[in-house]
Amino acid sequence: MLNNKTFLRVFSLVAAVLLWAYVMLEVDPYKTAKISDVSITFANEDVLAEEGLAPISGDDMEVAVKIKGRRSDVNSVRKTGLTAYVDVSSCKKGENSEEIVINTPDGISIETVSEEYLTFEVEELAEEEKTLNIEFDKENGESESKVPWVVAAETDSVTVKGAKSLVDKVESVKGIVSSENMPKEKSEWRDVSVTAVDKDGNIVPDVSILNGDDIQAQVRLMALKTVELDISSSDLREDFQIDKLDVADNIRIVGPEDMIQEIDKIKGFAELAGIDDTQTHKINVNLDLPEGIYLYDQKNPLTVKVKLKAVE
Repeated sequence: MLNNKTFLRVFSLVAAVLLWAYVMLEVDPYKTAKISDVSITFANEDVLAEEGLAPISGDDMEVAVKIKGRRSDVNSVRKTGLTAYVDVSSCKKGENSEEIVINTPDGISIETVSEEYLTFEVEELAEEEKTLNIEFDKENGESESKVPWVVAAETDSVTVKGAKSLVDKVESVKGIVSSENMPKEKSEWRDVSVTAVDKDGNIVPDVSILNGDDIQAQVRLMALKTVELDISSSDLREDFQIDKLDVADNIRIVGPEDMIQEIDKIKGFAELAGIDDTQTHKINVNLDLPEGIYLYDQKNPLTVKVKLKAVE
């Protein structure tokens, strides 16, 4: 009797599992699911650009969507996500409100959308030249004696294009070059990945960099060395003499290892022409660097503080 009851329980459990598997795998029932953070993009921006206009993305470029479909299809969408777009081809300058279109695969229908329309601004399209600043990624970076170095670049400025208010925010274009497996004996050309940034270094979205995919830089691994700085001045007025001269004793230079080993001192020149008072002046120093040798800190030009006094 006990064995019969146990058998029935086991049989019922197995039957339930098989029935559930049949329903899930064969019948594949319908179900609903909510997909959050569906990104919205602009479509047909090129059509709008022909009119000299460009759309501006806002902070609300996402929607939440409730979908319905077969269980397998819904589960697939939950893994891959959804995308949405707004057609801007017929937009005009100023505020616009356009329908949000959800890209759905076959077998999936939309039950509800958190927002049906997107409101956004359209501005005049602008183009402007911006300075290109090239840096290396942080992987395989510099050591105490070796540094990756940009020997030359195809250009020192690039054209940024987009809505005028966004282009105005762009301070410069940041270029990144991989420092992995940097050549030691001779330089090589490498692709530069570029992004437009504001004055704080933050990426400015929704602007394009013309020919941004084609920029290259010539790079190689250079030796780094600290050498003595020998400063002299020129064009000092006859009725003045130097009272104080404040300048660094050493500078850091980079260059090919075989060249830099022979250098222990670099000469610098401070042009004092035009100084006719006893105030302290900050003067840029012109360095006499051999060809192929560079000042390490190129972002901050070398300067000297000088104070003159009248000849008694």
